[in-house]
Parts: sequence; structure tokens; C-alpha cells
Amino acid sequence: MAMPLDLLPAGKSAVVVGLQGGRGVMRKLDAMGLRPGKGVRMLSSQFMAGPITVLVNGRQVAMGRGIARRILVRAAD
Repeated sequence: MAMPLDLLPAGKSAVVVGLQGGRGVMRKLDAMGLRPGKGVRMLSSQFMAGPITVLVNGRQVAMGRGIARRILVRAAD
């Protein structure tokens, strides 16, 4: 079942299944390496506050919760 990236618990891995947003958001996500089929791992997330940090392609990427809500993932575990 797909869920927004910001709901993935810390330490869990997932696969990106969809992206939502306009052309600018899509460009930004592509620059971060976030595309459908890519694996991600949640490194840190503060419940309801602050940015989240994920591991994508061996690189740490930080983003705000608004952007993270536009990334749909399916848990890999």
C-alpha cells in the first residue's frame, strides 16, 4: 500500500512508486535522485516538525515535509 514518504518510520526502507506535483516540483525531485522505482531509506524524521532526511543512491538528502508528502512510497520490508 502506497503512503507519503513523510509517514515512513525512521530506519525503514521503501521504493518510490509515484510523484505528485507540477513541473518545478518534479524537476526538484529528479535533481534529488527521487524517481519511481528508486529505493529510499528514512534516516531521520521528527514527528510533525522539521525536515526529514533520507538516503537515496548512497547520498543523504534533506527535504521539508511538504515535498516529502508529494513522494509516494511502498515499504520494502
